[in-house]
Amino acid sequence: MKKLLLLILCLSPLTAPAQQPAAPQTAGSRINLTAQQVPQQTSFAAAFDTRFELSHTPGYVVELDKETLPEGFELTAEKQEKLSPGTVAYDLTFMPFTLGVSTFTAVTFNLKEQTGGQTLASARSEQVQIDVKPVKYFDEQTLRDIRPPYIPSSLLIWLLCLIVLGLIAYVARKFYKDARSRAKELAQIQDNRPADVIALSKIEALLQSGLWERAQYKIFYIELGDILREYFWRRFKQDVSSDTSAELLRRARKIPQLKNLLLPLREYLNSSDLVKFAKVTPAQQTMQQDVGTVQKLVKETTPRPAPAQEEVR
Repeated sequence: MKKLLLLILCLSPLTAPAQQPAAPQTAGSRINLTAQQVPQQTSFAAAFDTRFELSHTPGYVVELDKETLPEGFELTAEKQEKLSPGTVAYDLTFMPFTLGVSTFTAVTFNLKEQTGGQTLASARSEQVQIDVKPVKYFDEQTLRDIRPPYIPSSLLIWLLCLIVLGLIAYVARKFYKDARSRAKELAQIQDNRPADVIALSKIEALLQSGLWERAQYKIFYIELGDILREYFWRRFKQDVSSDTSAELLRRARKIPQLKNLLLPLREYLNSSDLVKFAKVTPAQQTMQQDVGTVQKLVKETTPRPAPAQEEVR
């Protein structure tokens, strides 16, 4: 009998189940996830709220482990609410930047003695599948934007300055033209000679002035142009004193007496502009041709006296 008992005692360690080593635990510290609220559907780039409630050993601090936040979901707001000495709630707001059914992985909360201290215990949330829908655009064709157009204040200041400068330029130009017109009227009153006599005499005086011989070509052509413009005023009552060459030519097209002189007039104006603005040195032959054009225009537009009728015997 004793031998049988000894045999049983010897064999019992071999047949007993193996014991697993217990997980290391910190005495007096525990944390558990008691509730979680995570939506299962949301829209792309539309913020959604989640809530996690945890129970823990009083006297410790619960912190969110941000290293475990789910990818594709950006944390935009975080709020911790202490419900009781042993319970705490985390309200987290996420912004999804993924489409389709995405995995909202588990979030870890750590129990610590103090902020930044050693982790004593941890609790993980449950993994959730969230269906992220594309953003729905409003496609109503009758929708109209009722907001006023946005105009930067600096642009308004520049526009106001341009308007003021434009008004000043307009008034100055009008005053200048009126002054020139009055001056021409006074000159016409003082000089009662015919328009062609005045123009031809001034051309002759210009040729005798020596401007051409002293190579003052620009001044020469300016004086010649002033003679032509004064003749327009005296003969046709057209104030072309401030007209460009193109504007003067447009006025000439409306004057019947100049119908056959438009081509040489245009050539003279082009030649004059090259000398005055492009600083081109004109040839002697070109100068003579331009002076001849102005003389011809004056002579051919001068009214001819009616032929005297023969005395009837």
